[in-house]
Amino acid sequence: MRVLGIDCGTECTGYGVVDLDCNEKLGCVSFGGIRLSPREPLPNRLSLVFDRLSAMIKQYQPDRVAIEEVFYSVNAKSALKLGQVRGVAMLAASSQKVQITEYAPLTIKASVVGYGRAEKEQVQVMVARLLRLDEIPQPADAADALAIAICDLHTQATLSRQMAAVGVRI
Repeated sequence: MRVLGIDCGTECTGYGVVDLDCNEKLGCVSFGGIRLSPREPLPNRLSLVFDRLSAMIKQYQPDRVAIEEVFYSVNAKSALKLGQVRGVAMLAASSQKVQITEYAPLTIKASVVGYGRAEKEQVQVMVARLLRLDEIPQPADAADALAIAICDLHTQATLSRQMAAVGVRI
C-alpha cells in the first residue's frame, strides 16, 4: 500500500510518499516541499502546485492521497487561500482517479504520536522514528505530509483488520 500525504500551504506545500509492506512495516519513499513565492500571482502558484502534484502522482502511483482537513483560522483571507491550495491538490488526485482521504489535525497527531494535542516537534520526531530516518524530514511541511500519510496507512490497516475480523473484505 502506498500513500501520498499532502500538507497544503500557501508558501510551501509539503508532500510525503510512504509505503506499508505486507509485514505492516512503514517505509519512506520520498518527501519534500513545493515552495511558492508570495510574489507570484495566486493563479500561478496554484498551477505550480497542480503540476508538481500531478507529476508526483504519475511518478509514485499512490493507492491513495491523504490531505489534512481544513482547520479554523482567525484570518479569513489566509483560510480561503489555503482552501484553494487544498482544492488544487484534490483535483490533481481526482483527475488521475486516485482516492482521497481527509483527516483532522487531532486525528493525525493521535495516530502518529498517540496524543491529539501533541506539539509539532513531537510529531516530527515520531515521523522520523516510525520511518527509521536518521534526521527529521525538512522542510517541516514535509514531516507533516509524512505524518498525514502514516495516519492514513494506520487507519486503513486498522479498518482492514476490523473487516477481516467480521469476515468482510475491503
